[in-house]
Amino acid sequence: MNKMKISIGSISALLLFCLWSTNIAADQHGGKDSKREMLAEMWIMVPKEGKMQELEQAMREHVKFRRTKNDPREWYFYTPVFGHKLDRIGVRAGGFTWKDMDSYREWADNQGITEHWQKTADQYVDHYHHYLSVEDHENSNWGPDVDFNYVGVTTYTPKAGHRYAIKEDMKKMADAAKAEKWPYNWGFSHSVAGSGELTLAVPYKDWSAMAPPEQEFAELLSEHMGNEEDAMELLKSWSSHFEEVSYNVWALRRDLME
Repeated sequence: MNKMKISIGSISALLLFCLWSTNIAADQHGGKDSKREMLAEMWIMVPKEGKMQELEQAMREHVKFRRTKNDPREWYFYTPVFGHKLDRIGVRAGGFTWKDMDSYREWADNQGITEHWQKTADQYVDHYHHYLSVEDHENSNWGPDVDFNYVGVTTYTPKAGHRYAIKEDMKKMADAAKAEKWPYNWGFSHSVAGSGELTLAVPYKDWSAMAPPEQEFAELLSEHMGNEEDAMELLKSWSSHFEEVSYNVWALRRDLME
């Protein structure tokens, strides 16, 4: 979707599409038209003061241990680029079901995963944040071979009573982007807990990829809808659904994943 300024999201500057898992998938379940919800789980570790390097080293050790146990999930490590709270590490995996949550916990218990974490990394952690979200495969465009080093993440806090309208507007914009072959990747997810935040993630290979595209999304939307007035009305409607919108860029920490 849009690169930094334009996309289906932060409509003050015009939309931005986002979600940060390379494993966005959907299964058929129940009736022929129903879809099984696919989940993503994220942990954010905030280190004790002055202990960021120790935490990083302990996490490298822990990752190696998990690999010896054939971890069934592929975890991605991130650190924030902007803001005043840079000493934190986000760890995320996606593409699994509610049932998988049970089997993964059983695997972790049987393989001593928690015990190893407590012996290595936990001593350097001040506190944790834990999130679970539902991946919106239908309105996303994130294939299995996306090459990225950064992810732009926009978080939207919905207004009460706007859920259905958000879903409708999102589908219109996502369908337009796909139909017009918008040449970018993006992904949506919905938080299970809290205020039910909507998250939009856009992958970038480097900083130059974040420059605004030659054709802005608003222009593409106008072409798709047949006139500029309808496109602007849709963008205005989208921006009216949220109490708060925030944005940050997260760097992929490959050095912690090796």
